[in-house]
Amino acid sequence: MRIIATFPASHAALRAEQALKGEALPVELIPVPRQIRSDCGFCLLVDVGAQEAPWIERLRSCGAQELWRVTSTQVDPSSRKVNSYERYPQDR
Repeated sequence: MRIIATFPASHAALRAEQALKGEALPVELIPVPRQIRSDCGFCLLVDVGAQEAPWIERLRSCGAQELWRVTSTQVDPSSRKVNSYERYPQDR
């Protein structure tokens, strides 16, 4: 499973990226997708795999403001990837 984590500021996203890169977790710093609103222009795309619960808590402890699940990826006729997102439940 892939998760998008948004942050309140750019330095928070950069700090979280550095903290998570040392762990066995594929992390990529990317611009915030248009479908998601954030105070910061950057977010982290994280592939949490099947073991999502511990990684979700780790993302929150790194200062993630909101978490979004990447629900699907489609390719439109112009050969561009189009992702769909849903807000990750906050009560987990």
